[in-house]
Amino acid sequence: MVDVPGRGKVMVDIAYGGAFYAFVTAEKLGLDICSAKTRDLVDAASAVTEAVKAQFKINHPDSEDLAFLYGTILTDGKDAYTKEPTTNICVFADEQVDRSPTGSGVTARIALQYHKGLLELNQTRAFKSSATGSVFTGKAVREAKCGDFKAVIVEVSGQAHYTGTASFIVEDDDPLRDGFLLK
Repeated sequence: MVDVPGRGKVMVDIAYGGAFYAFVTAEKLGLDICSAKTRDLVDAASAVTEAVKAQFKINHPDSEDLAFLYGTILTDGKDAYTKEPTTNICVFADEQVDRSPTGSGVTARIALQYHKGLLELNQTRAFKSSATGSVFTGKAVREAKCGDFKAVIVEVSGQAHYTGTASFIVEDDDPLRDGFLLK
């Protein structure tokens, strides 16, 4: 349970899939994931993220560097298995919105659904981005352990497209050609 300023007490789940995310049904925040304005969804998700960061300490069993909340994923609440896609929006980092359902977010959501007994191994689920309509699929393929925690290995599939390329040139006489370290 998290006390979200301006929204009251809200039950959230926190799960890991390459990054930690808070998961909450948009309806619990007074929003419809499919029809609300993106700005309203971003504001609500950001309020949840800040509340979780202020009220909970996140721990990762293998790496303290990974022990932080990356963002909040608002969902349509349709977590029980069905062949129909479940819709979400991922708001991460500095209020960025992922154009896809989010690979690490889908991984975490599948792990959470499996943990709750809503998915079985090798049951493929479809996840749709409310921002763009793009779809990923995913499934838990086998049980595992991460430290003392029960975990699952997840496979995620989707379509990706190049959005740009870059070239870097290093000149022989550049005194910083090997890089530098900021402390």
